[in-house]
Order: sequence, then structure tokens, then C-alpha cells
Amino acid sequence: MNIKIACHLGFLSLFSLILTGCFGSDTKPAMPICELLDENDEWVEPAVKLKERYGTPLSLALVLLEPPLSDLDKKHVRPRASDWDEYRIRSERWDASPYNPEDALDFIGWYTQLSTQRNNLNWQAAGDHYLALRLGHGDFHRFDAEKYPELTKQAEHIQVRSESWERELQGCPSHWTSESWLKKLKIW
Repeated sequence: MNIKIACHLGFLSLFSLILTGCFGSDTKPAMPICELLDENDEWVEPAVKLKERYGTPLSLALVLLEPPLSDLDKKHVRPRASDWDEYRIRSERWDASPYNPEDALDFIGWYTQLSTQRNNLNWQAAGDHYLALRLGHGDFHRFDAEKYPELTKQAEHIQVRSESWERELQGCPSHWTSESWLKKLKIW
């Protein structure tokens, strides 16, 4: 009887070791932003390029984008008409469309760069970048948070999500956050 118990205990110990190896504390938790990047690599390339072209961090670009990007009937950025027109004129991208993820991302890069210059925003102020995008640069200066509590809550939510995604990006495989990833792109 002791041999049976010893065998059962040995089996349970071995089984628990196997489970610990598969699900133990060394296993990193799933990162939603990493998974999002893995599933949508066709639009990640333009987002990564924004850092090099405009200085826009990946987390800021992604948080200002309106997913799902696979939905072709959806605007991926909702700029004010005058801002979109200014972007198209200055970039000479006359056929740019907010329905196209690459165009939407390029607009975000261009606009956030202007926000850092015109409104003296830093790259980590995602909530302020969101407000500047929604209101326009001039109205951003006149914005009164007490008069628009719902918009203020949206900006706070954007800020929290951006900070969370920035932390998660640190745990992503390095190919999403390094320039070497651009060299690994599919070339056809």
C-alpha cells in the first residue's frame, strides 16, 4: 500500500512539475498590443515608420487610430475637414483617404508632429494629442475641461491606454519596436 501511495505521489509530483514548466511563473502573460501587432502587420509598417519620419511614438500612433483596421468601410481617423485638407495640401497626397490605414497613420504622424510644435505637447501626452486632434490646434488652447467633462474623460482614457500600450510594447518581441523590423518586411 505504501508503494501505491508513493507511486501516486511521484506521479502527482511529476505532473505538477510538467504543469509548472508549461504554465509556471516564467511564462510571460499575453500582451494584447503585441497580439494586435502580430495580427495586423500590414499596417504596422506605416506606424513604425512614423517614428522615423515624424517622431511619433508607436503607442501614440496606435492609440489615436480607430481600429478595427480590417474594416474597409470605416474611417480609421476622424480629422476635422480643415485639418484633413491642410494635410493633403502640405503632403501633396491628393488621393489620401481616412478609410485607408496607411493614409490615416501618415495623417496622425503629421498632425502629432504639428501638435508638438504648435501646442508645445510632448510625445507622452497622448490625451492632449487626442484633444488637439478632436478640437484643432487653436481650440485646444481655449479648451475648458470643466465645460466638456465627457471629452475630458475620453482624453483621460486615451492617456491611460497609451501608457499601458507603451509598457506592453516593452515586452513585445523586439522586431515590432526596432528599426531592424523594417528590414525584415516582406518584399515582393
